[in-house]
Amino acid sequence: MIIPINFPVASASTPKLAPALATISHNEVVLIELQGEFEVECTNDRERDGKLVGRLTIDDAAKRPTLMVGYHLLEGKVTQLAKPLAVIRRVSGRAEADLDDQMDCDDDGVGKSQAETTETSTVSWDAIAVVKRKIVFSKRPMPIVGRPA
Repeated sequence: MIIPINFPVASASTPKLAPALATISHNEVVLIELQGEFEVECTNDRERDGKLVGRLTIDDAAKRPTLMVGYHLLEGKVTQLAKPLAVIRRVSGRAEADLDDQMDCDDDGVGKSQAETTETSTVSWDAIAVVKRKIVFSKRPMPIVGRPA
């Protein structure tokens, strides 16, 4: 089975990442690796969408990232991945089916009109980004006295 994966051509209309991440790169996706379990309190999964979880900052040399989540501060480091990872998105489309692939029907005429207009759904994958670096937070979080992130 061959699964088509499309790599979109970079253009000026391609949206850039947030300016706060410009110290890493304008259009680079970075993997964040945390040790342990990361929980966001909510009653259903849709409540998590778009919520601010923490504040990620990176120093000027792009060497020391820090992540402040609530009253906890995590210090990490930026490392290269041994093998790049592709981030892909499933795209469903409609395509006309070949007449040879369709089921034969009786001669009552029902199958003939449906065979001419039958469409099948096709699935392809678009590569959104290639991840080459990751931010690793391997140490225990430090408690912060004061206000949360």
